[in-house]
Amino acid sequence: MEYYIAIASIIGIHAMLGLSVYLVAISGQMSFGQQGFFALGAYLAGMSTALWGLHLLPALALGVVVAAVVGLLVGFPALRVRGLYLAIATFGFGEIVRLAFLNVRYTRRIGDRVVGPNASEGFRHVRYIYDRGITPLEYLGIILLALAVVVVLFFALERSKLGATLRAVEEDEVAASMVGINVTRAKVFGFTAAAGVAGLAGGLFVHYSSYIDHDMVALPLAIASVTYPIFGGLGSFVGPLLGAVVLVGLTESLRALHDAREIIYGALIILTMLFRPRGLVDEALVLRVKGWLRPRAVRRPAPAP
Repeated sequence: MEYYIAIASIIGIHAMLGLSVYLVAISGQMSFGQQGFFALGAYLAGMSTALWGLHLLPALALGVVVAAVVGLLVGFPALRVRGLYLAIATFGFGEIVRLAFLNVRYTRRIGDRVVGPNASEGFRHVRYIYDRGITPLEYLGIILLALAVVVVLFFALERSKLGATLRAVEEDEVAASMVGINVTRAKVFGFTAAAGVAGLAGGLFVHYSSYIDHDMVALPLAIASVTYPIFGGLGSFVGPLLGAVVLVGLTESLRALHDAREIIYGALIILTMLFRPRGLVDEALVLRVKGWLRPRAVRRPAPAP
């Protein structure tokens, strides 16, 4: 039972990370640096509970706010580049954050434990949930509640004028600006909000694992975070959710196969790109589903002549 709880917890956290990349993507950008915001949220939330004595909710909120503020600061210069150059620039940001924490030493002895970021040794003993007797199942409930809040916000966004604005910018920046849309504001909003979501995922992760180090927020996490929305599709926020469920679930359930699971993982992505190049949940599928769900007008008989 604990094994499945652990898999569900990881899926929930990675689903939020995939949603953060999706939010950047629907604002007409692509980020390979969400692992940097993930790390900011993890380290800030971890220090808040382990060193500063905050409760979990304000600690998570602090991680979200700091990640979002940094996302706002990164978002403006990111507007100067696009495409492959933007992907490289955002990955560089993620590496800067990772290497910064690799060299941070901010520890305190609490009892018989050294707690806090300790350079290359990582940040150990983030034991908030264990010291308070929160069971893995209860913490899974916290993760799923946070994911549900994020999903509700994404659902509201996609049905709002702001969501339509982001989609317009994604489709054609020039046309969007010609009809009066503030492209800069839309892109910066996407980058900032996405950074906050990634920070929340990081804060939840560090309390789940009780440990984080610089290797956990390196290139593999950057690739995974981008793979979820690409595999799942960018037609709806359901895409990155589905991508995280399938890919993380597959990876974790095939651990017994060792290196062979990576081959299966890669083959699945290749096959999906061949037969569903726009992902599992693309725009065409979303339109078909909306057509099925839309209540059909009741046809009245034509009046007699």
